Amino acid sequence: MRQIGVNNLKPGMVLGRPIYDQNYRKLLAEGTKIDPLSVQRIREMGFYYVYILESGTESIQVEDLIGIEARKVSSQALNQIALFDTDTVARDRMRRTGISQEREPGLDLETKRTVNRAIKLMVNDVTRVRRPVYFPGVHLADNQIINHSTNVAILSLLIGLGFTLERDDMMLLAKAALYHDLGKLRLDPDLASVHPLDRTEAQRDMYLMHPQMGAILLERDPTINIHITMAVLQHHEKQDGSGFPSGMKGSGEMPKANRESRGTIHRFAEIIAVADYFDNLVSGKIERELFTPIEAVEEIVRRTPSWFNEHITQMAMSVINTLPEGSNVEILESSTHYEYVGYRGVVSKVNPENLNRPTVTLLYDKFHERLEEPVAVDFADDYRLKVDFLYDL
Repeated sequence: MRQIGVNNLKPGMVLGRPIYDQNYRKLLAEGTKIDPLSVQRIREMGFYYVYILESGTESIQVEDLIGIEARKVSSQALNQIALFDTDTVARDRMRRTGISQEREPGLDLETKRTVNRAIKLMVNDVTRVRRPVYFPGVHLADNQIINHSTNVAILSLLIGLGFTLERDDMMLLAKAALYHDLGKLRLDPDLASVHPLDRTEAQRDMYLMHPQMGAILLERDPTINIHITMAVLQHHEKQDGSGFPSGMKGSGEMPKANRESRGTIHRFAEIIAVADYFDNLVSGKIERELFTPIEAVEEIVRRTPSWFNEHITQMAMSVINTLPEGSNVEILESSTHYEYVGYRGVVSKVNPENLNRPTVTLLYDKFHERLEEPVAVDFADDYRLKVDFLYDL
């Protein structure tokens, strides 16, 4: 299977992976032949690309770092948080459980149980499999904040795992990452769906308040760990003090468990900041055009160390796979396979020793004519390999 941009999706193509709605009900199953109505629906749902089955890519498998169950429960948790903040369902739930409305706690018991289950599933999946991963949020295009919060939690966990954080710290980090945009739901449920370039002045002011609002909601509940609240409050702070809401500066130190965070940006917030920025770039939440994974990593490096902790950026580069299986590429430079410069194909196998030198199944020549037979080329020893990430061939 391989990726294809939804604008290039055509009737008759066959889905390589299922498509789910925001409640993880399967809308279109793997192996479904796409009809004109399905093409239109997929585009209207806001997907950037999907996976299709295509001749020459039959052996290419694309697997998630975390399972569908973890994503499903994460989705349930975030939906419950949205309900709690925005409608009478939550108030009814508070009355049923005997919680005083005047106290207005951050989250009710039912929601916290769902969040805890989601976090446990994610941590278990990440620590069990542990491999580099790139996830652009194609699962639930209907609800970007759910995609985004889950993706930020996963990437934050990968970075934390790289720093050998203890399991308790991993649980706190994942929960803080899942909660990091809680304030957007509290302020305005539609805020997360409005592109930054389209926000009104009032919405821009509201956006700048979302870290404080998220922290306020959390600190009302004495069972919420203070490190979670601090991370939510500080995830938009920058190393040079140019961030918000407080203009705090970072220490530039490695985010170890015993690091003193007083007076400087919390180590969890520093990790979440990188994960948050990466996912926003590849999902089109910074500029109109999507950043490719390669471009997103380059942009993060460019913003380091002024915005991001250098240690965290380095770790993120080692765990983000910018060329995952199923991604489309064009060979731009090569030292050992220069005859294939200009050819296009699909990444068929990741090289764990060097993520930038995968095995590519070439399908098109330099004139973009289909090859009679696919050619699998291992670029593991190609020290000059340079490729361009494509949303379609």
